[in-house]
Amino acid sequence: MRLLALAVVTLSIWPWPAAASSAWGSPSYGDPPGWCTNHSDMWSATVVTNDPLVPTNPERETFYGFHPNPGYDDWYGYFYGDFRGRPNDASGWVELLHEDYPDHYGWNFASNGWAVHGHAKQYIAYYNWTFGGECGFGRYRNGSPPPYMADQYGYPVVDIYVDSVPPQSPQPRVSLVTAGTVSFTWDPVFDVGDGAGADYFVAGMDRYTSWLTLDGRPERLQLLSTGQPRTVTQRGMLPADVACVHVQAFDKVQNASAEQQTCSRALAAPPMPGWTELSSRVMANPGAVGLVGLDSWFWLDPAPRAATVHEIVGGIDYAITATPVSAGWDFGDGSRADIAGASAYGAQYPRQSPVTHVFEAHNQEGYLVQASVRYQLTWTASIKGRSDGPYPMDDLLQPMTSLRYPVEQAQPELLRI
Repeated sequence: MRLLALAVVTLSIWPWPAAASSAWGSPSYGDPPGWCTNHSDMWSATVVTNDPLVPTNPERETFYGFHPNPGYDDWYGYFYGDFRGRPNDASGWVELLHEDYPDHYGWNFASNGWAVHGHAKQYIAYYNWTFGGECGFGRYRNGSPPPYMADQYGYPVVDIYVDSVPPQSPQPRVSLVTAGTVSFTWDPVFDVGDGAGADYFVAGMDRYTSWLTLDGRPERLQLLSTGQPRTVTQRGMLPADVACVHVQAFDKVQNASAEQQTCSRALAAPPMPGWTELSSRVMANPGAVGLVGLDSWFWLDPAPRAATVHEIVGGIDYAITATPVSAGWDFGDGSRADIAGASAYGAQYPRQSPVTHVFEAHNQEGYLVQASVRYQLTWTASIKGRSDGPYPMDDLLQPMTSLRYPVEQAQPELLRI
């Protein structure tokens, strides 16, 4: 056990306000008047805590007699700073307890029901009739005022800094959404700190703890603590999956912000549009009636072309593009043709159409000539000015307006001129 002795001001000058500048702790606080260092190593300590009653105070339970029979001690503490707790907390000398030896007592900052708000500073000393003056304040039995002495075991000067306020709450957000993938991040936040004015104290940021949950299940996926915000990504999501990111901010004394979360689905293919833009009709030459044994030319009017439509779904702007790639023809007499590329849609008369057919029998009611165009579909999603895609959709087989096409047998006639 290490013992320290400190002679301080006499009872006749108690309480005085702080004066002068301190060499320990906060420079904005002065030491008590007449602070005597004859029996002290002038130890000092800094305590940073989030406990309003400061249980880590190194002066707790530190009162021990310096002599085997010192008679009695009246212990005093000199405190100043920001307090909260008991009414009438104030700076200056405060009587802590009366101690009759050989009994020993202890001191903790919370013993008087005090708590620190931001920053407070404490000194401990005692009034004892056994010692003579060591700093010129008087001597035993000479009628002079008795001195204050200090013989605590511990630290004679303690700065207590308390930060019991959590940091700002981080605000997670969706940073990227693609087909099957969602990424989240957040911006840095700052510690708020405790106290006010000159006593304001901020412990400072320590870390962020973040994790993912999927579809409301309790498992914490990708749980990690980092000194800076990070990007958290969930991949391989199905369209029905919902991923949520959870974030907490901690300061250096482990005050924690409330858990914050945000959720998102991965992008899914938008609903299939009606595609009225893709309407075409089957046309033929000869126009009114076809002839058996002769070529008939067919085409689609208007010619199929790429088309894009926009849909707003869940606040997301989807652009869906249909690009024609082939056509299937049914000429109504059992004959079919599947043609890829630009020639699949024929050419308008008087150009010769690459889509032709020869009917072998007449049909006055008409053959039903049909065509269906196959479109390849892609989609792109725009979210807050950012575009993702294109992504493929299922192909679309779009029927065109059919043509009832009569075909007659050509009859030779002999004309007399």
